[in-house]
This record gives sequence, structure tokens and C-alpha cells, in this order.
Amino acid sequence: MKMHHLFTLVISLVLIASCTRKKEAVVEESTSPVAANMVNQPPRKVLSPQEKTANLFVHLMEQADSVHREAWWVLTSERRSLLKSPFGKVQRAILSQGNGKLGNKSLFRCDRYEVKRDVMSQSGYPQKIEMYERCSAKAPAKRMALLYAQKEGEFDLTFYPEGLEEVLGISAAILNKTIACHIRTNASEQLLALTCKDWAQEKNREQMIRLDVYDYQKEGQDMIKLRGKLYENLTDIRKIEANVPMSGKITVTETELYAPTPSPTPKPSPTPQKPAVVEGQPAPEGQQQPAVAKPQEPVAVPMDQQTYDLPGGVIGGVGQPASDAAPPPSPADQGWPTDENGNPIENPQPLDNNGDPMQDGNPSGEAQPEQPQLLHDQGAPSGR
Repeated sequence: MKMHHLFTLVISLVLIASCTRKKEAVVEESTSPVAANMVNQPPRKVLSPQEKTANLFVHLMEQADSVHREAWWVLTSERRSLLKSPFGKVQRAILSQGNGKLGNKSLFRCDRYEVKRDVMSQSGYPQKIEMYERCSAKAPAKRMALLYAQKEGEFDLTFYPEGLEEVLGISAAILNKTIACHIRTNASEQLLALTCKDWAQEKNREQMIRLDVYDYQKEGQDMIKLRGKLYENLTDIRKIEANVPMSGKITVTETELYAPTPSPTPKPSPTPQKPAVVEGQPAPEGQQQPAVAKPQEPVAVPMDQQTYDLPGGVIGGVGQPASDAAPPPSPADQGWPTDENGNPIENPQPLDNNGDPMQDGNPSGEAQPEQPQLLHDQGAPSGR
């Protein structure tokens, strides 16, 4: 009996000793540096679906900005700064919505935004984000972009040039035609496709590029395909086509839309004329004095006809006033038959030898003298 109690006591002491050693080992492991770091590490933050989609949009805007930088370099040979595009503005607007501080404040002239977000389900889809640029507290905010995600992996993005003048240019803002883009992604948050319509952006102060086709396909034979026109002072002048293949050479083709206007042929200058010689001055050396025409003087034509002062004017002498002309002879002095008042008789009948009017014409058959014309029937000088 005593032996049994002794055996039980020994076993109890052994068990107690083993438990003590295990506790000491546990204490030693817990006081090691690795264990201490694990104990002091803050718990990992679990993101909500709304926060996950916001981070997804920020990441995709960075990729879209890289694609646009390459497309713009192909069209204009200009390599723009990172995020200096409408995609970069959208990214910063979404970041500002989370009350985070934006770095590189010198990137944009205006870098203050107003964001309205509407998440319509617990999963994060569908949701809508409206973004505005607010440069002044006194001026109203300008609508900049609208992002609408109907389902995961696919969403639409609309740009409004009025609020993106800093990155698109004043010409696009004047045109003020919205730019509609469609974006597709995969589960790894990689940009698979980006297509935009009516993309308009200034190349310089006078020229603007407007693209009807803006297509990026990550796995396509042509990664980037661009089709549009080049405008100068808002008038289209050239057609542009650009292809960026997966492998091979990049091709850019520009075609003039209108034939150039031919420049006018300069006319030969007229042969210099010799200076006119003024009458009375000596001619230059080696040049003869040209004959100077003198004005013609009136030439007096002598007339042996006497001057008659008639109601139609003076007939006869040239340069002699009618008042100085000799009085015209009377019809009786000229042998013209007159009546009892002394007036000449028109169409007088021929007289016979006794002075009486002849009957039945001229029975004698003798030649009659030529009858003189009346003076008042004479319309012009005889010209003798």
C-alpha cells in the first residue's frame, strides 16, 4: 500500500516538471524578435467594395494615360508629361474624393475638384461618378467627366471639353463636343481595350486634331489605330491615319483634303517709258527734241457768196457778224416775179413774150431758164 502511494507521487512530480518546461519554452518563443513583430503589427484593413472599385478606377486611369501618351506621340512627335491628359485629371479627381493629399501640385494650373459619387449596390456595381473642376470659389464648377460602371470589368467614360481646357486646348473647348470612351479590363485590373469617339485636342494654337476612330486593343494585331483630321483655325485641311502594330513599323499617313490654290503668276513689269520732254527745255544728251504738236487754229474758208441774215442763222461769210453784213437784195432786183406787195411768187406760171401767163405749159417748145431756189429753202451754204 505504501509502495502504491509512493509510485503515484513520483508520477505526479514528473508530470508537473514536464508542464513547467513547456510553459518556459512557450515564454521563450513568445519573447523572440519575430514573435514580437507579429504581435505589434497592425491588423490588415479590409476594404469595402466601394473602396476597391475606386482603387481600380485610379489604376486603370494610369494605364489609359500611358496609352494616350503613346498615341499623341505618334500623331505629333510630342511626348507629354505623365498624367497630363484627361485620364490624369480623372485619376486625381477620384483620389481627392477619398480626402487624400494630392502630390505634384504643379502638374496642373487648376487641381481642385468636386466629386459626386453614387454607388447603387453593396457590390459596388452599378455606380456613377460625376467630376467637376472648381478653380474658383466665386465661379461655378465646370463639369469635367462622368464615369458610369454598369458591371465589373467594363465601364463608360465621358469627357466634357469645357472643363478640360487645360489639357485639351481652347479649340476643343470652343467646339465643345463630348468625347465618349469605353473601357474593358480583366480580373487582374489590366486595361484590355480603350475606344473613344470624337476625340478633339489641340496640337498648337492654330491646329487641332479630331479623331473619329481612337482604338486600343492590348491583344490586337494593331495595338493602336487612329483615324481623323487635322484642323487649322477650325477648318479641316488634312486627313490623318496612324497604325501602331504589335510588331513592326509604325505608319502615319497624312492626305491633303483640298488641292493647293495656285499662286498667281507675276506679270512682267511694264517697260519704263522715256520721260516726256517739256516744251522749252533742252532734251537730254543723246536724245532728239521731239516735235511738239501745236494746237490747230480755225481755218477761214473764203466764200464768194454774200452773207444772209436768216432766222436759221448766218449763212455766208465766216467770222463776219450778221449786223455788219450787207442787206440782201430784193427779189425784184434779182428778176424774181413779185405780187402787188413786193413778195416773191412761189411757182409762178411762165409768161409769153407779151408778159401774159402762158396756157397749157410751153407750146412754143422753147427752153426755159433754170428756176432759182428760194433763199429760205436753202439749208446750208453752197460751198463754192
